Amino acid sequence: MSIATLSTLETKIRYLINDCSTSMIPGDINTYDTSSVFSLSETNVISVSEVLKNDVELTSGQWSYSSTTNKVTVSATLAVGDTIEIQYTYYPNYSSGEIQSYIRSALMYLSIANYFTYIVDTDGEIYPELTSKEEDLVAMIASILIAPDNKTYRLPDMTINVPNALPTRDIINKTIAIFKRDTHGVFDILEDNSDIVVD
Repeated sequence: MSIATLSTLETKIRYLINDCSTSMIPGDINTYDTSSVFSLSETNVISVSEVLKNDVELTSGQWSYSSTTNKVTVSATLAVGDTIEIQYTYYPNYSSGEIQSYIRSALMYLSIANYFTYIVDTDGEIYPELTSKEEDLVAMIASILIAPDNKTYRLPDMTINVPNALPTRDIINKTIAIFKRDTHGVFDILEDNSDIVVD
């Protein structure tokens, strides 16, 4: 079993909240005037794949991307009126940093619920090792924190159905309680009853 990392859990969470990578093709279109620095229209950029000048692809040495500023700088010779198209992939809603903060919060919920106390090291590795089901549990809790109004969360081996009126804290606590007692895979949390029902 490999050690779970914030990055591996991030992938599961993105599937749960439907925030998977999207390609911006055609890309952002800009017209050169005086500045060869172009801002991207989307945040949470994963990578810039191509930069085109007047529909001709520039080499990687003719442009650079700064994730800090979310801007592309073109070093190729430009003339006023040149069209610059920047193609890239991005996450529509959440940055990696945001998702990983939710993972850390999910791990805290597990500690508070007396399930287990996990530690995240400086490389983003989680100790002690999580089983694949525990990874799914952490992903579920993080997803509930991100999208508390979602009614259903699904992973290959686990599904949670929750009512709208139940507070987020209660949904998480009941999810952990169900997981501790039974791992059948389909969880229904009923709002009109304090009992927990597992199908």
